[in-house]
Amino acid sequence: MSESQSVIASLYLPVSNKQLLLPNVSVAEVVAYQEPKKRNDAPEYFLGTVHWRGIDIPVISYEIANDLKQNETSAAARIAVINTIGKHHDALPFFAIITQGIPRLVKVSDDIIKKTKQKPGVADSALIKVDGEDATIPNLGYLESLVYSHI
Repeated sequence: MSESQSVIASLYLPVSNKQLLLPNVSVAEVVAYQEPKKRNDAPEYFLGTVHWRGIDIPVISYEIANDLKQNETSAAARIAVINTIGKHHDALPFFAIITQGIPRLVKVSDDIIKKTKQKPGVADSALIKVDGEDATIPNLGYLESLVYSHI
């Protein structure tokens, strides 16, 4: 790897049957799972809210938002708090995704990424292989807009 090539510290977030790949800076914190407080008027992907650092943040199911089947919450489940960067950031600085395990760190650079020929889902930006391992880059702008429409 050349010295000028950028390396991005990233996290694999395990969800049902796949791994989301996000830059470290997009994840504010990963916390222990707590049952979201449900809202009756919310769509299925909107699981409710959890209390985090003095505020209530919305929690979504990436799988359901992406038209996939969500498995039951595992004993290793965590809540990944995501920093928003879209046009709704002031009203929605954070939202959360349920993970099905402990995230793990990975260093990502152009020379270890390969695009796949699979078609991404509605909540995906890209389906890739990182050093031979399948990964999904979620479309955080899309997910943020889904959450914003129900807060």
